[in-house]
Amino acid sequence: MSHLAKLNITQLKRPAKQSPVEQRRSKLIVKLEEQLALARAQAEGKKYVVMKPAWTRDSDGNKTRVEREKQVRAWWWKEGDGLSLVVRYGAKQLDLAKGRKAISIAQVSQLPEALSTLRAAVAAGELDGALESAVSATKGKPAKA
Repeated sequence: MSHLAKLNITQLKRPAKQSPVEQRRSKLIVKLEEQLALARAQAEGKKYVVMKPAWTRDSDGNKTRVEREKQVRAWWWKEGDGLSLVVRYGAKQLDLAKGRKAISIAQVSQLPEALSTLRAAVAAGELDGALESAVSATKGKPAKA
């Protein structure tokens, strides 16, 4: 019996490309999950660290691959007795409602729940309009010289 006969050979099925809307959703979901992990780490009093690959040169001038800490900035800040949270897509803050960009949260312990709710809203497509307006606002600008 041949070795290939032991395998289940099928047709090649390529994954379908995501539409631009789905790509934006998935990119924002990844960032929201990162913020959620940051919020949970801060709630436990731990430091949240994400490592990213980078290149550096050694003393001889040879390039080597190293792991560096990626800086993750929180999308929330303390305001009065509670917190304010914004959702960012790149450098833009998304409009969550007409003219309103922030979410008010009473306690720090409610932050992970709010981020999970936002993640579910993005997955359901509720922020597609805000994502589209954020992308279109940056597309019309001329490149810097």
